[in-house]
Amino acid sequence: MKQGSYLLRFVDVVLILLFGFIVISDIDEDSQIILPSSSETEQSEAELFDVIYIGITPEGTYFDERDNLSFSSAFDLQTYIQQHQNRYGDLAKVRIRANYDTQARYTIEAARICDEVGVKKSIDVRLLSR
Repeated sequence: MKQGSYLLRFVDVVLILLFGFIVISDIDEDSQIILPSSSETEQSEAELFDVIYIGITPEGTYFDERDNLSFSSAFDLQTYIQQHQNRYGDLAKVRIRANYDTQARYTIEAARICDEVGVKKSIDVRLLSR
Protein backbone atom coordinates (compact mmCIF):
# COMPACT_ATOMS: atom_id res chain seq x y z
CA MET A 1 0.00 0.00 0.00
CA LYS A 2 1.02 3.53 -0.54
CA GLN A 3 1.77 5.98 2.29
CA GLY A 4 -1.38 8.04 1.54
CA SER A 5 -3.69 5.05 1.93
CA TYR A 6 -2.44 4.41 5.51
CA LEU A 7 -3.19 7.99 6.43
CA LEU A 8 -6.66 7.75 4.90
CA ARG A 9 -7.42 4.57 6.86
CA PHE A 10 -6.10 6.21 10.06
CA VAL A 11 -8.44 9.20 9.57
CA ASP A 12 -11.37 6.80 8.98
CA VAL A 13 -10.66 4.92 12.21
CA VAL A 14 -10.33 8.16 14.22
CA LEU A 15 -13.61 9.52 12.86
CA ILE A 16 -15.42 6.23 13.63
CA LEU A 17 -14.10 6.33 17.21
CA LEU A 18 -15.07 10.00 17.57
CA PHE A 19 -18.64 9.41 16.39
CA GLY A 20 -18.85 6.31 18.60
CA PHE A 21 -17.91 8.32 21.69
CA ILE A 22 -20.42 11.03 20.77
CA VAL A 23 -23.22 8.46 20.40
CA ILE A 24 -22.56 6.70 23.70
CA SER A 25 -21.91 9.84 25.74
CA ASP A 26 -24.60 10.78 28.25
CA ILE A 27 -25.78 14.35 27.65
CA ASP A 28 -28.81 15.42 29.60
CA GLU A 29 -30.13 18.62 31.15
CA ASP A 30 -28.21 18.14 34.41
CA SER A 31 -24.83 18.14 32.72
CA GLN A 32 -25.36 21.40 30.84
CA ILE A 33 -23.09 24.28 31.79
CA ILE A 34 -24.86 27.08 33.62
CA LEU A 35 -23.47 30.40 32.44
CA PRO A 36 -22.85 33.12 35.01
CA SER A 37 -25.17 36.07 35.16
CA SER A 38 -24.47 39.59 36.31
CA SER A 39 -26.50 42.34 37.79
CA GLU A 40 -25.74 46.01 37.94
CA THR A 41 -25.92 47.62 41.33
CA GLU A 42 -27.52 50.99 41.82
CA GLN A 43 -25.20 53.89 42.51
CA SER A 44 -25.63 55.49 45.87
CA GLU A 45 -26.34 59.20 46.13
CA ALA A 46 -22.83 59.83 47.43
CA GLU A 47 -21.31 58.11 44.38
CA LEU A 48 -23.39 60.27 42.05
CA PHE A 49 -22.13 63.57 43.45
CA ASP A 50 -18.53 62.87 44.45
CA VAL A 51 -17.37 63.00 40.80
CA ILE A 52 -17.16 66.28 38.94
CA TYR A 53 -16.84 66.36 35.17
CA ILE A 54 -14.52 69.07 33.92
CA GLY A 55 -14.86 69.80 30.23
CA ILE A 56 -12.24 71.65 28.23
CA THR A 57 -13.05 73.62 25.10
CA PRO A 58 -10.57 74.01 22.22
CA GLU A 59 -9.98 77.60 23.38
CA GLY A 60 -8.85 76.37 26.83
CA THR A 61 -11.94 77.28 28.82
CA TYR A 62 -12.69 74.90 31.68
CA PHE A 63 -16.28 74.18 32.73
CA ASP A 64 -18.21 71.86 35.02
CA GLU A 65 -20.45 69.81 32.74
CA ARG A 66 -22.96 68.94 35.45
CA ASP A 67 -23.49 72.38 37.02
CA ASN A 68 -22.82 74.49 33.87
CA LEU A 69 -20.14 76.53 35.60
CA SER A 70 -17.39 78.13 33.53
CA PHE A 71 -13.91 78.97 34.81
CA SER A 72 -11.95 81.77 33.20
CA SER A 73 -8.58 80.71 34.59
CA ALA A 74 -6.75 77.69 35.92
CA PHE A 75 -6.70 79.32 39.38
CA ASP A 76 -10.53 79.43 39.42
CA LEU A 77 -10.59 75.76 38.44
CA GLN A 78 -8.13 74.92 41.21
CA THR A 79 -10.28 76.75 43.76
CA TYR A 80 -13.38 74.85 42.59
CA ILE A 81 -11.63 71.45 42.76
CA GLN A 82 -10.23 72.32 46.20
CA GLN A 83 -13.76 73.10 47.45
CA HIS A 84 -14.96 69.79 46.04
CA GLN A 85 -12.12 67.96 47.75
CA ASN A 86 -12.84 69.71 51.06
CA ARG A 87 -16.50 68.66 50.80
CA TYR A 88 -16.03 64.97 49.87
CA GLY A 89 -12.54 64.20 51.19
CA ASP A 90 -11.06 60.96 49.85
CA LEU A 91 -14.23 60.23 47.86
CA ALA A 92 -13.69 63.26 45.61
CA LYS A 93 -12.90 62.43 42.00
CA VAL A 94 -12.49 64.47 38.82
CA ARG A 95 -13.07 63.32 35.25
CA ILE A 96 -11.35 65.54 32.74
CA ARG A 97 -13.02 65.54 29.34
CA ALA A 98 -11.29 67.17 26.41
CA ASN A 99 -12.42 67.47 22.81
CA TYR A 100 -10.33 66.00 20.03
CA ASP A 101 -9.19 69.49 18.98
CA THR A 102 -8.27 70.74 22.47
CA GLN A 103 -4.59 71.41 22.95
CA ALA A 104 -2.94 68.90 25.26
CA ARG A 105 -1.50 71.63 27.49
CA TYR A 106 -4.99 72.46 28.81
CA THR A 107 -5.65 68.84 29.70
CA ILE A 108 -2.23 68.51 31.34
CA GLU A 109 -2.86 71.70 33.32
CA ALA A 110 -6.15 70.30 34.67
CA ALA A 111 -4.41 67.02 35.58
CA ARG A 112 -1.63 68.95 37.35
CA ILE A 113 -4.21 70.88 39.37
CA CYS A 114 -5.82 67.61 40.48
CA ASP A 115 -2.41 66.29 41.55
CA GLU A 116 -1.66 69.45 43.53
CA VAL A 117 -5.02 69.34 45.30
CA GLY A 118 -4.74 65.58 45.89
CA VAL A 119 -7.88 64.50 44.04
CA LYS A 120 -8.12 61.28 42.03
CA LYS A 121 -8.54 61.98 38.32
CA SER A 122 -9.23 60.28 35.04
CA ILE A 123 -8.87 61.73 31.56
CA ASP A 124 -11.35 61.17 28.73
CA VAL A 125 -10.69 62.36 25.21
CA ARG A 126 -13.56 62.74 22.75
CA LEU A 127 -12.37 61.51 19.41
CA LEU A 128 -13.37 62.81 16.04
CA SER A 129 -15.89 60.46 14.44
CA ARG A 130 -16.30 60.53 10.72
